[in-house]
Amino acid sequence: MAKYKRNKAKETKSERKRRKSYADSKQMNFTPEVKTAFWTALVVLLVLGIFYLISIKASGGSIFKSKEKNDVEIQYTEILAGTSFDMGENYYVLYYDFENIDDEDNSQLDEAKHNFESQSHETPLYTCDLNNSFNKPFVTTNEPNTNPYSAEDLLINGTTLIHFVNGQVENYIYGFNDVKTFLDSYQR
Repeated sequence: MAKYKRNKAKETKSERKRRKSYADSKQMNFTPEVKTAFWTALVVLLVLGIFYLISIKASGGSIFKSKEKNDVEIQYTEILAGTSFDMGENYYVLYYDFENIDDEDNSQLDEAKHNFESQSHETPLYTCDLNNSFNKPFVTTNEPNTNPYSAEDLLINGTTLIHFVNGQVENYIYGFNDVKTFLDSYQR
């Protein structure tokens, strides 16, 4: 090691200059177009990275968390008004506004639905949210059509219970109190 240091110290100024000029000649010289392309690509990648991080943050996720498996539950009790006539041989459909119902009325209706479902194991009860945008064409502020023959004729105004048999209206109950009374008193 000492020998190497001595040789390095003995290196003359001209030898150092020659070595430096050799290293300078071996450096890559980029044209302005290549430099521009490099910086453009770098900026684009940086912008995409920022948008990716923003989208992760906005969706409530994390780039460091592993993706969790979310169990999907399929429910068969809520239907759209347009499918009311197509649900089977013998069934009921309860139409009401899920969001714009008073909390007390909602709990009473839930209790009445539960009572109905516990009494009737063979007759399904479907629900239809009148606040759903797909059901808006079937909602009216005028008198409802109490004798519809098809989904195109269906007009609902407020809480309504319809009993369908083989795709035809068997019974039409209109009004919150009447619907609740019927569901509470239903016996097979």
